[in-house]
Amino acid sequence: MNLKRLEYFLTIAQTGSLREASEILHLTQPALSKAMKLLEEEFELNLWAANGRNIILTDAGHALLKKAPRLINDIRALKEELHKSEEKSKTIRIGTFEVFSTYFLTFLKTLHWQDRSLELHELLPGEIEKYLLEGSIDVGITYMPIPSPQLDFMKVSSIEMGVYTKKGALKNVMQEDLPFVVPVMPLQGVPTKVRGLDGWPDDAFERKVTHRVTLMESALELCRQGLVAGYFPAFVVCEHNKRMNEDYQLERRRASALSNCKLRNSDVFLVKRKSTEEDDIIKQLAKAIRVIC
Repeated sequence: MNLKRLEYFLTIAQTGSLREASEILHLTQPALSKAMKLLEEEFELNLWAANGRNIILTDAGHALLKKAPRLINDIRALKEELHKSEEKSKTIRIGTFEVFSTYFLTFLKTLHWQDRSLELHELLPGEIEKYLLEGSIDVGITYMPIPSPQLDFMKVSSIEMGVYTKKGALKNVMQEDLPFVVPVMPLQGVPTKVRGLDGWPDDAFERKVTHRVTLMESALELCRQGLVAGYFPAFVVCEHNKRMNEDYQLERRRASALSNCKLRNSDVFLVKRKSTEEDDIIKQLAKAIRVIC
């Protein structure tokens, strides 16, 4: 159904004059007459009857007049909704951890998204999978996957993990005696023995924890002050050191010969709904993650 013709119909019916309607709509009378003829063909009904030089509504025309305002509003609302849906489809909605959102977004400059925009959700393990299932995000980036039969987990790379302190700080402290800063919130629902959000292998080595924080950036600041050690992805520290002058840069601590701590790499996964095709955006994300990690 043509929205413009319905709007023309309503204007002509309300004014009761083809001439007045043409002035209001800034259209010629022949153009309006042709539009009404096409509207009648759409409905396969006569909506107007001649009355001398004027036209009047038929019974079918009166019936349409009663419903026309609501029809017009419904069509406008549907059109607006469809446009919003189209705009939404141009937004890439990513859910990930603060680790990635803070120091991983350098990958954006490597992507070719044309006119697409980014909507970033900083989530906890388990929330990424939940947001995907709800349709609140399009793709997740995680190294602590929580399996779901409705989701695809695509391993794209591995993150090298390590213990880091401020350069020159805690120099004579053995790794097993280092004071650590760790995330406040423990993990729940992750099918590994890892209990902390930073991915520390608790099954291999118990840390000496002296500080607990919510944000990774707070943990990095405590490390910059030389107070503690932190367990971070290597790419995070690399990006961190690029932004800091030498006095605040971090360095990798090697495990002592006596330490039984077996630090490990963490696999990085792109997560999507099984119903979602692996499109060019996901392929670009996977490539960018491989390059940076």
